[in-house]
Amino acid sequence: MRTPFLLVGALAGGITASQYPEYAQQYHQRLGGAVAELGVVIENFDIDAANQGLSREQALARYSASNDQFLVERGTSIGQSIARFENLKAHQQALINAGPVQELTAFTSHLDPKLLSDTLNAYKPAVPVTASGLTFAGIGLLIGLGLFRLVWGIFAWPFRRRVRISR
Repeated sequence: MRTPFLLVGALAGGITASQYPEYAQQYHQRLGGAVAELGVVIENFDIDAANQGLSREQALARYSASNDQFLVERGTSIGQSIARFENLKAHQQALINAGPVQELTAFTSHLDPKLLSDTLNAYKPAVPVTASGLTFAGIGLLIGLGLFRLVWGIFAWPFRRRVRISR
């Protein structure tokens, strides 16, 4: 009974971990789209500010100094969009510059919760045929095997025969 249980654990770990490269690729595609779209919004804001002889910071300050609550909130909103754009752009650059070994840490460096959630909601599993996918599958297989061995050991412990040494 132990071997099938451990085999299921190893396969579950391998299949689960093998999906990381595909998920990361789908996240990276969404990240590129988000950076491009926010870039257009920020660029238009900067152009509008420049047409009025203002820098981005001066335009944002004008929003905050307004007596109109709508304009104050709109300024806060565009400020948050600029901050998100900068974070996403830095994340995109970190992923582009990462080698295969640094990819996992670069992926987690600037995660955007909304983008992460949206990617997960639309995620489509894939068969890992790349070196990265197979590597993650192997690592997951070993982790799954180890976890299921641990679980098996904990549940089987009360039922072990105790060997007494007689003198």
